[in-house]
Amino acid sequence: MNQLFKRIIAYMLDQYQTVLTILAVVSTIAYLVLIYDLKDHEGDSALIRLSAEQIQLYHQTNLLVSQLVAADDKGIRRQIRTKILENMTRFNDTHSSLVRGVRLVREGSRLVHKPAALSPELRRLYFHEPHDLDRRINGYIAATKSMLSLPDEALTPDNPKVKAVFSKKFDGLSEGLESAVSQYQGESEYRFNTTMDMQNLMYALTLMSLVIVGVFILRPLVFKLRESMGSLKEQKDFSENLINTTQAFIVGLDVEGKIAIFNQFAEENTGWLHEELKGVEFFEQFIPADEREAMLRVFNQMMREGTIFENEIETQMSIRSGEFLRISWHNIAILDPKTQKPSLFLATGVYITQRKHAEQELRKTMGELGKLSDRLQDEVNIAAALQKAMLPNPKIDLPGLQGQAKLQTSTEVGGDYYDYFQVAGHQSILLVGDVSGHGVAAGTMVSAAKAGISSLIHEGISKPSEILRSLNETMLATAHQSLLMTMACIRLDARNGHLTFANAGHVLPYLRRKNDRDWNMIEASGLPLGKSAEADFVSTESEIQIEVGDRLFLFTDGVVEEESPMGEAFGYERLEALLNHYGDAEPEILYEQILTALRLHRGGDSFTDDITMLLVNHTDRVLNPTTSDLEASDIIRVSEDFYRKAEHAIPRISRQFVVLFVEGEFSDLFPRFTHDGICRVLPKHDDLYERLGWDRFLTQHHPGLDGDLHCLTGKTALKRQFQLTHSDDKVFLMDEIMAWLSENNLPDVDHSNALVMLLEEMVENSLYAAPRDGQDKAYYLKGEGRELKENEEISVDVTLDNGVLGLMVTDNWGTLSPATFLKHLEHAMQEGIVAGVGGGGLYMMWRMSDYLQIRVHPHRQTQVTVLWDLNKPFEMNANTGFQCLYHSEQEEVMI
Repeated sequence: MNQLFKRIIAYMLDQYQTVLTILAVVSTIAYLVLIYDLKDHEGDSALIRLSAEQIQLYHQTNLLVSQLVAADDKGIRRQIRTKILENMTRFNDTHSSLVRGVRLVREGSRLVHKPAALSPELRRLYFHEPHDLDRRINGYIAATKSMLSLPDEALTPDNPKVKAVFSKKFDGLSEGLESAVSQYQGESEYRFNTTMDMQNLMYALTLMSLVIVGVFILRPLVFKLRESMGSLKEQKDFSENLINTTQAFIVGLDVEGKIAIFNQFAEENTGWLHEELKGVEFFEQFIPADEREAMLRVFNQMMREGTIFENEIETQMSIRSGEFLRISWHNIAILDPKTQKPSLFLATGVYITQRKHAEQELRKTMGELGKLSDRLQDEVNIAAALQKAMLPNPKIDLPGLQGQAKLQTSTEVGGDYYDYFQVAGHQSILLVGDVSGHGVAAGTMVSAAKAGISSLIHEGISKPSEILRSLNETMLATAHQSLLMTMACIRLDARNGHLTFANAGHVLPYLRRKNDRDWNMIEASGLPLGKSAEADFVSTESEIQIEVGDRLFLFTDGVVEEESPMGEAFGYERLEALLNHYGDAEPEILYEQILTALRLHRGGDSFTDDITMLLVNHTDRVLNPTTSDLEASDIIRVSEDFYRKAEHAIPRISRQFVVLFVEGEFSDLFPRFTHDGICRVLPKHDDLYERLGWDRFLTQHHPGLDGDLHCLTGKTALKRQFQLTHSDDKVFLMDEIMAWLSENNLPDVDHSNALVMLLEEMVENSLYAAPRDGQDKAYYLKGEGRELKENEEISVDVTLDNGVLGLMVTDNWGTLSPATFLKHLEHAMQEGIVAGVGGGGLYMMWRMSDYLQIRVHPHRQTQVTVLWDLNKPFEMNANTGFQCLYHSEQEEVMI
């Protein structure tokens, strides 16, 4: 009730202030208009006086000139001259002010000039015929001042300068000045009439404001007061009904803790009537002794210390039957409106037995949801880890292309994807894709794309339009048009710099020529993957020629579509500005600059979409040998002494044809071998090479028809060959080989043990290390039992002839490159063999044999051959020779 009354008073005060504000504003406007006009008219009167003064000055000056001519006394003439000069100065100042159209406005105790404009009528008077006052007044002033320059003896009526003052050309000056005075008076009267009209208008507005205030504010206020006062009783009745009908315990206590209010719900649930309890001490009657202290403490805090609200408190409440109810009390102190001290303690209680049960059920449900959330989060984390594992190494090293990739997801599982692989040793394929959306669904599409690309790698497909066509079928079968994926696919033929580009709705990549500063887009169009089975990527495929030193930049639309807090996209212009400025920078620097610009544009560190960028350089051309000569004459022989004297760059065209002859320890040269690509190193003085014939070793860059081991050892050697069908065959194979060697009188235990160790390592490589996809990811875990697939072959050959023991293992994977071979040997030479780090097996093959040869036909075959010279003792750390030979399909056709 009190609150309602306060709201009414507050409303009245608000309306009262509104009325006063309106009246004050209207009165202030009327006052300001009146004051402004009065000041304006005071200036008009001053202008009229100035204009009239000019007439007086004109006539007075003419009279003074006449007196000057007639006077004989020099003193009198001097006085007259001074007066005339003062008149002309005053005449000139007054005219200058009037002709500029200045207004005279009162500021404090004086009138000041304010810039203004002449009315059209005054402008005609001053500057146009018939009066042309400005010209005549200036002429009159000039003539008068010229006359004053005459000496006294020259002041005669006949003097031309004296006559000039009374010239007929000034006859109309007096009439013009009088017209000006009349014009100033007319304009002043016009402004005065306007002021009167404005005052009448302000008077009308004031009356209208009073009417509006009365009708729209005061009248509704009166009605509102009547309605409010009439509803006070209704509010009181409603409050009493509300207390009695509320489905909660409502108990009101006075300052002594005695019951003053006990609602109907409390009566029904306790069995006590309000009349029975009025004036009864509440805490002793209803609250058990062990919980009474807490409730009393709350009561005292609120009624004695002035706390208005108190947090929820739970107690038991006894009822007439002797049973107890569990109640949650919410307490509030009602203040006396006069003293502002607590006068009533109002406690509202609700049953909490059902709520407790509900809370227990809720906690149980939340626990189950938490477990489900954790499980889902674990699954998302696994999906994110798998997705990252699917991506290739960000360091890109392909035939003719080198660079780096950068992928940053906006969620745990992203929808961006990049990939690359090589075909036939000279074709480099780059792919960048973007699935519509994020999360696990987008990650599934990325996985499907990865699986599709892996199959294409094994099939040797390199044409971009064919790659996109195949992936489109995969996406349609996976998502059934519910999700789409854009993709850009580029193929570079590293032999000639021929680039082919096919596009499936992806943002266009950029190309920068070696000698250009600006980047330009490579254009090709096409529908996104998974949209239509009729998508055509062949007709829109584009082809261009690039040169060594040119750069390519591929990216996803998350770069250009990232928006600022105002909704502005980052856009292509900002991206191109960064590309042009950092066009020569290393990939890491360019990426950091772009990401920094995106964070500044975004206004935060997180992004709304995945961001992927690939920057690659066309580094060199991979040319194929054209000779079919099987003689050793095409070999470039390099001595160790010559190689050590200076660094000599070895072009890629010569790698297969360069043989380095060493004479002693050469392990310190491995870093240079890796840099120069030296993959054929033979000891210059070694009986093994002399016995077998140097030509056999020097012509190994030409693929043999019978296998490397048989070409090296000759056709007269004893031979055994074995085929593996399962990983478990390895033990049987070793036993068979050892039995065969024993039968052929090989008693040397050291060589036998070396053969067993290398045989196990080579077979392990063929089973687990060699089977890899186009991104150098192993298909199988090392050590797991597996059966060879139908098209998979692993063969083992052993030969024994003329004191030479030979071992060769062949598989049909072809995944080892000379660069990888050299890096592994260099790492093992510097760091030693480390468990779990790749390359230790290759190092063992080299160190534990007298000759190591590896021949790779990319994605088709790998042959690893080792030889031992049985005529000399086994040496673990001998500087033995090695050759790593790498052939593309094109080379084999040409040879």
